[in-house]
Amino acid sequence: MEKEKVYISGAIAHYDLEERRQAFDRAERYLALKGYEPVNPFKNGLPDEAHWREHMRADIALLLDCDCIYMLQGWELSKGAKLELDVASSCGIKVLFE
Repeated sequence: MEKEKVYISGAIAHYDLEERRQAFDRAERYLALKGYEPVNPFKNGLPDEAHWREHMRADIALLLDCDCIYMLQGWELSKGAKLELDVASSCGIKVLFE
C-alpha cells in the first residue's frame, strides 16, 4: 500500500529560520516513523530569500498533491499556515494537528 503523503505546515516567516527548519525536520522524522511520506516545505526547491508569495505558490502546489496536512504547534500565528489549512479543508485534505 502506498504511504499517505503528509504536508507539514507551520509558522516560518518572522521567526528564527534555523529553529523553524529544525522543527520541520523533527516533524518530518516523526511522520516518517509513523509510516507517512512527509512533505517538508523547506524542501520546495526555492532559495530561502525568495519572496513569500513564491514560497506560498510552491508550497500550495506541494500541499495539493498530499493526502493530509500536519499542523505544527503555533500554526495559528502564521498567515501562510492559516492559508494552507484553509486550502486543505476546502479541498478535502485530511487535517492532523501536532
